[in-house]
Amino acid sequence: MEEDKDLSFDEWKTKFGDEAKSREASAELTAKFMFAMSYYHDRMRLHIMLHPLFFLAGFVIAFVAFGEVK
Repeated sequence: MEEDKDLSFDEWKTKFGDEAKSREASAELTAKFMFAMSYYHDRMRLHIMLHPLFFLAGFVIAFVAFGEVK
């Protein structure tokens, strides 16, 4: 699995192209894709949930720091 990390797009196409099609290869590629999407979905969900919190905190800090300027 470590040797699969540095393949280019063309190398992936060759590896899983018409000449290399098999149910096992397709299942392996699908499993890797599903694992990657699950991992990144969890990380992005955390990022999306925290982004408004940091925006609000920054707004409150700016309002408190600069709100009394006349």
